[in-house]
Amino acid sequence: MAVLLDTSLIVAAADTADLNHQTAAAWFARVEEPLLVGALTLAEVDHVLQRELGRAASAAVLEAVVRGAIRLIAPTEADLGRASELMAEAAEHRPRLAEAVLVATAERLGVRRIATFDRRPIAVLRPRHLRPFDLEP
Repeated sequence: MAVLLDTSLIVAAADTADLNHQTAAAWFARVEEPLLVGALTLAEVDHVLQRELGRAASAAVLEAVVRGAIRLIAPTEADLGRASELMAEAAEHRPRLAEAVLVATAERLGVRRIATFDRRPIAVLRPRHLRPFDLEP
């Protein structure tokens, strides 16, 4: 079964000064399942890495996608519609589009595992799965 990656995990793995760097690096070293990244998440990763670490860090993530180590998943119109529903359902928590699309994509693909350090924004979005997501690491 595949694992969807969130921005927080990718940034922590790239940034040696991040408090979660060791955990993220160890997680990437042991995970064997296919890794997926949503297009919105990739754009968010690029923004954060270029701001915090520079172009080379962002280019390294892009290279991982190009060589197939991480598979890029584009949102569908249905994903965007579902994301809108999720954002309305959890409006009091002010969810962001990137997390709502991540959850909608996970629903569509049947993915149960999401790799993130930023658990709360994803936990407030209720998936259509029978049980909540498995959030790692």
